[in-house]
Amino acid sequence: MKKWLLSLCVLIGILLTACAPQGTPASAPTQAPTLAPAQPVPVAKTLTKEEASWNTVVEAAKKEGYLSVYSYNMVGDVGVAVSRAFKAKYGITADIITGRGAEFVERVKTEKRMGRLVADVNDGSSVHSEIMKNEGLIINLSKELPVVLEEGVWRANVFSIDSKDKYVASLSVYYMCPWINSKLVTPSDIPQVWRDLLKPQWKGKMVLTDPTVSGGPQQFFVPLMREGIIDEEFMKALYTQDLMFASSGPDEPRILARGERLLSIRGQAATYGRFVAEGAPIKAIEMKDGVVLVASPTMVVFNNSPHPNAARLYANWLLSKEGQAAYTIAASATPIRSDVPDSAPEVARLTPQRPVLQTTEDNEKAALLFRDRWPDKLWGRR
Repeated sequence: MKKWLLSLCVLIGILLTACAPQGTPASAPTQAPTLAPAQPVPVAKTLTKEEASWNTVVEAAKKEGYLSVYSYNMVGDVGVAVSRAFKAKYGITADIITGRGAEFVERVKTEKRMGRLVADVNDGSSVHSEIMKNEGLIINLSKELPVVLEEGVWRANVFSIDSKDKYVASLSVYYMCPWINSKLVTPSDIPQVWRDLLKPQWKGKMVLTDPTVSGGPQQFFVPLMREGIIDEEFMKALYTQDLMFASSGPDEPRILARGERLLSIRGQAATYGRFVAEGAPIKAIEMKDGVVLVASPTMVVFNNSPHPNAARLYANWLLSKEGQAAYTIAASATPIRSDVPDSAPEVARLTPQRPVLQTTEDNEKAALLFRDRWPDKLWGRR
């Protein structure tokens, strides 16, 4: 009996366990879905008043689609390269008309009197740009071109020639210094300072553009006089060295290359570099006491021109990094900007210890010296 009861109890326990409700197994934690990172919502840049104003100029210039440039500087392939680069950038045609600077001055004065300007921009010598400014023909570039506000990018002040009023901007720079026939002058005889030119060994061996037919020589000497490197006594002594007077600047390297004279007192890469490229044995030399730095050619934009917006855009671009590269590579020139590589011929790439900047004031003083003193009182000739 006891056995039977025990077995029954066991059976009932088993049945009760089987019938008991089963718990729900714990589920694995659910992983939150991975979301792609939120993309920043583009925010339109708020333009400054100046930026918005310049954008208006750019769009208006594209609608004008054309401008005309009077140039004595961008001849041949140089003008073609600049015009193509500008059109590739903005789709605007720059018609570059070349000629003599003095003729352009008279042409623009005539156009103004007739009330019908043809050109929008002019590049040329500082003297002609200054005449145009004095005639009231040009605008103040410092107030019109945003590029001139850039800092730390200029080899020389972009307004070196017109630092007070800032109507005239410079496009490039070059050094004016003596050049020698390197085949006929031994290294030990190369002048080191300006007073070396007064040594007896250089008598009858130097050439200079005739100052009675060109303003270049006096414009060159005045900055050196201003800095006390030379003086009027030096100029008198230089004249006694039996100089050959060339009829024009381009004649000097020819005379030098032919060996008719051994030293040219003043020259620049744009003129002499072409002869070097053709194999002439001529070389620039650095005077340790001073080398003249010229910020030229210069550029101006005309008042009331037919394409005022295209003119401003072209002028701004020509002073930009891109425009400077296009121009100076084609012209084999040293850019006014220091962030553009120097494209001047290697033979003329100087690193002078003492660069002396030529200014408009120097040019004015030179004109007075030449008119009042140099021909008869200083050099005893007219």
